[in-house]
Amino acid sequence: MRAICRRLNAPDAQDFQSLRFESFTLEPRAFRYAPEDEAHVALSAVAARLTRDFVIGAFNAERSQLIGVGGLAWSDGVKTRHKALLYGMYVKAAHRGSGAADEIMKGLIDEARAKVEIVTLTVVSTNLRALRFYERWGFRAYGVEERSAKNGDGDYLDETLMALRMKS
Repeated sequence: MRAICRRLNAPDAQDFQSLRFESFTLEPRAFRYAPEDEAHVALSAVAARLTRDFVIGAFNAERSQLIGVGGLAWSDGVKTRHKALLYGMYVKAAHRGSGAADEIMKGLIDEARAKVEIVTLTVVSTNLRALRFYERWGFRAYGVEERSAKNGDGDYLDETLMALRMKS
């Protein structure tokens, strides 16, 4: 069953934050953020993020549950406005392989294509499924930030830096 995707807005803040909290809790080695980081973010700040950024949510067929998200943050510096940062891609485990991630990515790329020249992202280097997914969408690795994050158990996570050129 296909996911139904749409841009998230301020009224979606609670569902968005809950899904981010879930992702950081269930997949601690896939994100540079910890659940504690998200727990301290005020709902008003989450709503402001959804207003400022372009965040797509994937919903189940009944449109009753947010099952996946992905966002674009725009760079506002004079010399960097040609770039956007893709962040927070996550699909609930039960819906992986359903095409929800592709639907989210299609929406993000369509939006980026109209506004920027390059989309960048970081992905934990051991997250091979995510690396393959981004490569399939045309992203190319251009470096690795070693020890980019440190888990509570003292284990470090390296992150692969990737970019997709939208325009020449």
